[in-house]
Amino acid sequence: MRTTRRTEYDATKVVSVKGTVTQFEWTNPHAYIHLDVKEDKGEVEKWTAELGSLGMLSRANWKRDTVKPGDQITAFGSRAKDGRTVMRLEKVTFASGQELSARVL
Repeated sequence: MRTTRRTEYDATKVVSVKGTVTQFEWTNPHAYIHLDVKEDKGEVEKWTAELGSLGMLSRANWKRDTVKPGDQITAFGSRAKDGRTVMRLEKVTFASGQELSARVL
């Protein structure tokens, strides 16, 4: 699943999802984190968080192994306007409490 236009996301509000990383795609032009998120009813939703370019992420202290399958994270970002379980990532919080921005500050 590839989405690249920022207009596809609702930048007026930030949503968060907590889940298990299933894949981290360290690819250009955008990196992606894939998550399994357990809903209140116990069902698993597949989420995708779109990040920026690898150069931008490197400047924000990301590496190809920053996120690994099995990691428990909370992802914060702008959800797709059409309701898909896709977001433009703003930051992640790891189970340890460490936060990492997806933006160069």
